Amino acid sequence: MIDIFKTSNARRFGLLAFGDPNLDTVIAVDAVPRADQKCLGRRLDSFAGGTVANVACAASRLRIPAASYGRTGDDTAGEFLRMEFQRAGVSTAYLRSMPGKVSANALILLDKCGEKAVVYEPMPGSVLDPETISQALVDSRMVHAMPYDLEEFFELSKLAHGTGTAVSIDIETAMVSGPARLDALLALSDLVFMNERSFSDILKKPPTAANVRSLLERGPRVIVITRGGAGAIAVSRHQTVEQSAFRTQVVDATGAGDCFNGAFIAALLEGRSLMQATRFACAAASISVTAVGARSGLPDREAVSALLAAAGQSFDY
Repeated sequence: MIDIFKTSNARRFGLLAFGDPNLDTVIAVDAVPRADQKCLGRRLDSFAGGTVANVACAASRLRIPAASYGRTGDDTAGEFLRMEFQRAGVSTAYLRSMPGKVSANALILLDKCGEKAVVYEPMPGSVLDPETISQALVDSRMVHAMPYDLEEFFELSKLAHGTGTAVSIDIETAMVSGPARLDALLALSDLVFMNERSFSDILKKPPTAANVRSLLERGPRVIVITRGGAGAIAVSRHQTVEQSAFRTQVVDATGAGDCFNGAFIAALLEGRSLMQATRFACAAASISVTAVGARSGLPDREAVSALLAAAGQSFDY
């Protein structure tokens, strides 16, 4: 087992997803328009989404007990989001309904190659509720967050580490205003995910194994860089793993990174090695892109095992 957990698996949840879910409205376009351009689109459907919410659903599909910590509005979207969590087996014990508020929304433009552009409308205010956060963390082995609010994340990380709960984050370019901000995020985290574009934009370097490994000096135990169709790089203080993606037909890439993160966390929580976790997550993410919607293609264990077996990389999961 990678040494980032101070807790046993006796806690109620393996994963606590810290962040608000949102409603995804997906519109198909031939090509995503640039500034001052206009294009025709075709509305596909509305789906339950949200980055950390998708991670929780992915982990739950892979038999890791997961819970959502966040908010919805008291609107029909909020009711739908709560029902979709329950359908995925994710606990809503720490999901709060906010009176008079509108749930978070995202508009997703999906091109004919399965790539996307996203416009996100968050709920205002803080996700962290002082009355409920401590118990939620005590109940969980790991908390996963998208730390746009550094002050809130500092408090979350301090409370989590005080209860022996590991901290996982997904870093995007928009949340890093400079080197000091990146250093703060890394120092507060045990497990860090980034995609290759965010890594290159933030550090002005390619995501080579050596460049990724250099970030471990700033605090995390494990850093993982997802590379889309090229797979992923994962580094710990003792090992580097480079795993190729599994060949599949891409229908919609929305949520593929979230599926990867949830599967990677699931494998770590089971005590798998870095190599096993990376391979398992790449296989899960490759399956997730075969359906429209961030959660529509989330695989179960049997589907991941079958893909690994077909690739001659089977082992007990």
